[in-house]
Amino acid sequence: MKTDGVQRRREALLNLLNDNDPKTVALVKQQLVAGGVDWLPELRAMDEMAEALASFHLRDVITHIEEHTAEQRFMFTCKTFGEHGPLEEAVWELNTVLLPGEDFSPAKARLDAWGAELRKRLEKAQTAVDRVETISEYLNLEQRLRGDDEDYYQLRNSLLPAVIKTRLGIPITLSMVYMLVGQRAGLQIDGVGLPGHFIAKHEDVFFDPFNGGRQVGLEECRALLAQQNLILVPEHLLPATPRQMLLRMLTNIYYLAEPHDPPFAAKVSEWISSLRKS
Repeated sequence: MKTDGVQRRREALLNLLNDNDPKTVALVKQQLVAGGVDWLPELRAMDEMAEALASFHLRDVITHIEEHTAEQRFMFTCKTFGEHGPLEEAVWELNTVLLPGEDFSPAKARLDAWGAELRKRLEKAQTAVDRVETISEYLNLEQRLRGDDEDYYQLRNSLLPAVIKTRLGIPITLSMVYMLVGQRAGLQIDGVGLPGHFIAKHEDVFFDPFNGGRQVGLEECRALLAQQNLILVPEHLLPATPRQMLLRMLTNIYYLAEPHDPPFAAKVSEWISSLRKS
């Protein structure tokens, strides 16, 4: 009897979603959205038996709930992150908000595969320089991971799954890939947030993932800062904390969004504010 009741309720809702009255449909969708994430299994079950129009409306409701839930989850992460929060987890959560409905399992599997291959190659690397050369040769020369000089200010260059797929990115996202692949291979790589340009380091070797992973000396760092009328100090060369990296990534996204999508930029600004207070 319980099964019959569930079936009748589903059929009634589907009939309403097929109604020709837009107000009726809007009201039903509003009620379904109010059910929140707990209603998602039921909505997906209904979608399997729905006709085309009702299915369209159901998927709209499902997307709305998923996006709202992802935003709530990421805002909570920003509020509770702290200085040394789980950076990789936060970055995937951010991309769930920015790329709703996308399956990230291929990107994660690729990172795992790169890490497994790098681990084998590192067996012959004896020094920090050798290890940096090994990861740079593998990710840049073989996997073609490189800086996007031609279309630098595209949002996709700030999105980890897109960077993994296209092999193109900006300094901080490319450094993030090097860090995550290194982590999977047992290699500690840190980000270094120089003003104006993000680089990476392993032990005492600094290198630039945006420019093929080539090694960077102190004089080059000084010259880079001098272009901005800044003087290099030891603090500039310290490893960036997870919060500093996440803040920088969000700030990049904010400046990309602000001229073209003020509502989205305002949302990113809220995340930045919450993260700074965490």
